[in-house]
Amino acid sequence: MAGVLFRRPDITPRRMATSQTIRRYITHPARAFAAPGPHIDTRGIVSMALSQSVYTTRRGEFREIYRALSRNKELRKRTPVVFCEGDSWFSTPLSMNILDWLVFPVPADEARGVPIYGRGGLFFRAEESGDLATDMFSPKRLRDLMRWYGGHQFDIALLSAGGNDFVGTFLKTTFADRRSMTPGQAYDCVVNTGRYEEVYRAYERVLLRMVALHPKTPIFAHSYCHPMKMGVGADLTVANLGVAALMKKNVGPWIRPYVHKTLPDVDNQRLFARMLIDGFVDRVLAPLAADIRFRRNFRYLDLRDEAQFEQDWFDEMHPTGATFHRLSRYFAREIDGLFTLG
Repeated sequence: MAGVLFRRPDITPRRMATSQTIRRYITHPARAFAAPGPHIDTRGIVSMALSQSVYTTRRGEFREIYRALSRNKELRKRTPVVFCEGDSWFSTPLSMNILDWLVFPVPADEARGVPIYGRGGLFFRAEESGDLATDMFSPKRLRDLMRWYGGHQFDIALLSAGGNDFVGTFLKTTFADRRSMTPGQAYDCVVNTGRYEEVYRAYERVLLRMVALHPKTPIFAHSYCHPMKMGVGADLTVANLGVAALMKKNVGPWIRPYVHKTLPDVDNQRLFARMLIDGFVDRVLAPLAADIRFRRNFRYLDLRDEAQFEQDWFDEMHPTGATFHRLSRYFAREIDGLFTLG
């Protein structure tokens, strides 16, 4: 069975699903995307390739496919509908990210006709690179997002949020004019800002809404890996981003430039970054997962020690595509445990 995904547009226009594609998906799912044609890859670049997924740029198209799928009860039983919201670990165009590895088959599987993570799915993808948890889960943005979440029966929800809240502008502000200190003292400065509490409240806000709307739908978040490649920004090239790279400046790094005066030693910078990630787990994810209000629904995947070498990283905050592939298997394992797909 082929898979279909909806994704909000970001840098470049995406190909839209036609009504013919939708009809083919519902009536002949195995052949819906079998013919070669224009394909928008993970960087938003058009190429000619076989694909078992299709990008749509309009939410109405997701609704149309969802309704058609709902009318085919046998197909619906074996097609998970997946809600995705998050940051660059779900959306980076620099390489295949976690969701891309779940949505698209690897070349060997493509050749054998094996679709999306296992046996297919319909994906609502609302993630955007650079998003903060405190922004994406703000009351204003949640009003629109929860209309979509509540308006459809999602079988599972995947969240990626919180990493951007502790880097970049936040670090620049926190450590402006700070004297040299130990990693532990620097971490205490972060704790004293109340940032962890802000991120906790943001997660709490979205989980309360999601559980109220779909009390039985499992929700998965994840920790981030401990950063290793300190001071390395994203290298936006035509090779990894396509022609869009010609119009963009390189971005990052997001940690070292703002703490190098406070923590001049790179090993101390790495230790500080490790403390930030551990604090996110200990002060945000773990308490939420243990909360009686959420513990039937909410779980997180602990990925902290899954990228321990510099070669596992593309830049200071993003693993390579190969590392993301490895990380995606933890999500696939959880999804496979929730569904019997055939």
